[in-house]
Amino acid sequence: MAMKNILLAIGDIEHTTPASPLIERTVELARAFTSKVWVVHVVPPGRTTTPFTVPREVLRGQVAGELHREHAVIQHLTQSLRDQQIDVKGFLVEGSTIKKILEEAERVAADLIVVGAHGHNLLYRVLLDGTGERLLNETARPVLFIPERENEPPTSLA
Repeated sequence: MAMKNILLAIGDIEHTTPASPLIERTVELARAFTSKVWVVHVVPPGRTTTPFTVPREVLRGQVAGELHREHAVIQHLTQSLRDQQIDVKGFLVEGSTIKKILEEAERVAADLIVVGAHGHNLLYRVLLDGTGERLLNETARPVLFIPERENEPPTSLA
């Protein structure tokens, strides 16, 4: 199976580092298949909706700060992959997580979608986690769930 393009969906932006299992396994795949990696983080819509008690300017400043930090993390992650001679592009998109992941997978012609899995055991996450279940139900592309804990093996479901 040729894998020219790997879409790496980063969900846990706060805890994903170049040393994360999610990044390390993606690098291994990209090297093995000489793949381009597309790193995407989906920003949920509605961040700019303000409660009546919070001034709109304050909320805008907080949202801008969060987006700036998230963008900086994506830049840091993509640079770490470039430093390892991986062809990589990274970007933030706004919208519904599953919809945007699938749209971006289509746009970049992803041969594989890689996502992180954390929390309960891997089987529970894959079968019962809403995001993972919806992603599997709505795509014909192979999806690889990478556990965020080192002692769990990756699971691939197509």
